[in-house]
Amino acid sequence: MAAGHLLTTGLGLFFCTTGLAKLLSFIPAHKGLKNEFVQFATVFPLKPLGINPSPTLYMYAIGLVELGAGVMLGLGSPQLQVTSATVLVGMMVGAIYTLMSLGRATAECIPAAVCLSLLGLFLFQTA
Repeated sequence: MAAGHLLTTGLGLFFCTTGLAKLLSFIPAHKGLKNEFVQFATVFPLKPLGINPSPTLYMYAIGLVELGAGVMLGLGSPQLQVTSATVLVGMMVGAIYTLMSLGRATAECIPAAVCLSLLGLFLFQTA
């Protein structure tokens, strides 16, 4: 039980941090992320359906979901933790899809793949 609590707290803190970097302009990584999301918006997964997000809005939406899901994962009830982990699994799959669609090096997918694995481990242990 303690390992599960450590996992959810650590992942929750990680996603809160990454979400805040996308939301707060005074964080040094924000400017670089803003430039990255210009490219990310070109391969937005729902683009074939005619949905073309503004890169800035896309970044803020992802940041808000990461922050909210991170808080729920770290501090929420077991049901909220499972829900937020499931949302974050989808986001990590989307992150890997985006990076691979842009032709980025496979090594750039490692952080998302590690998060995806840890989230999967949490969901597996709760089943």
